[in-house]
Parts: sequence; structure tokens; C-alpha cells
Amino acid sequence: MFKYSSLIIILLLFSVSLFLLLKLQLPKRNVLLLLVLILTIAMLIFDTYLTALPIVEYNKNLVLGIRIGSIPIEDFGYLLVVVLLGPALLERFIQNEERKK
Repeated sequence: MFKYSSLIIILLLFSVSLFLLLKLQLPKRNVLLLLVLILTIAMLIFDTYLTALPIVEYNKNLVLGIRIGSIPIEDFGYLLVVVLLGPALLERFIQNEERKK
């Protein structure tokens, strides 16, 4: 039951572990808020389109059943990982490259 939710929780726990292990830092609040806004709008547009049509269908036994529009709440877990981990990893990679110079 709730297999999709379990996968999201595992991904979030992995991301938090990676965050702590690599001692990553969140981007500045303004950058983070802008990123959340842009990606949430994009996700709401495209994910609503995909989930409202029979292009993407979720097994009702594998999700919590909570939806925002036609989007299962679990899909927002991916957004959270991207928003938090993406910029932090990018910043780390940039710092490593600058140290090499």
C-alpha cells in the first residue's frame, strides 16, 4: 500500500542524508523562494496537464489519495528534493571547481 509515497520518503531521506554528509548549504532565501515559485508554477501547469489526461495514471492503491487538482501530493516530494538539493549541489560543484583553479 502507498508504494509511491514510500519511494518519495526514501528519496527525501536520501537527499537529507546527502545534504548532511556533504555539509551542503541552502541557497540564499530570495534565490530559494524564486526557485520554488518558478518550479511550482511549471509543475502545476505541466503535471496538471499530464495527470488530467490519460497520459499518466496513478494506481489508487499506491498513492495517498490526496491531490492538488489532479496532481497526487507525492509528486510535490520530487519538487522539494529538486528545490533543496539541486542548488546546494550546484554551489558545491562550483566551489570545488574554483578551488582547483
